[in-house]
Amino acid sequence: MQLRTLLSGFLTSVLYPMWLVAGAGDYLCHRRTHIERTSGITESWLHVAQFASIAIIFVAAVLLEITLAVLIAMIVAVIAHTVLSFIDVSYTMRHRHISTLEQHVHGLLDVIPIVAVGLLAILYWEEVSLASGAPLRLKDEPLSRVQAGVLLASFGVLAGTPIFEEWFRTRRSGSMSA
Repeated sequence: MQLRTLLSGFLTSVLYPMWLVAGAGDYLCHRRTHIERTSGITESWLHVAQFASIAIIFVAAVLLEITLAVLIAMIVAVIAHTVLSFIDVSYTMRHRHISTLEQHVHGLLDVIPIVAVGLLAILYWEEVSLASGAPLRLKDEPLSRVQAGVLLASFGVLAGTPIFEEWFRTRRSGSMSA
């Protein structure tokens, strides 16, 4: 089996599910510590922003050819996610307890996107280093509609739903925390 196939499989069958499980764990930690009454909408907005930065990486990886421009956008998005994560934890520590479990979950949520983008850079190094063609274009060899649909739908449902449920719950509670 080719290394490219193994690394692609590792991305989709190991790292992505691990990230989803970590996200679910983080959501449960937030519910247990009553984010809607403690750190409030500010923390929830930070989670929405972090989700958006990961969405840029994820959607690009599923739909776009990995070109130099796309890889640079992914790197910028992963840096933005990391900075937002730092701001999030710095803010939240002043408003609610962050358990050891939640800290470890955050570690996974922070590191997995960095590893994933690094693996994409390795997988597409030759294409990226050639820097030819349109900077943004759909994949030359796209995933099947079913594969792309499952990945995008799972991201929206399994990662997005908890983020937006938390945001609506926190917004509805009226907790603004400062």
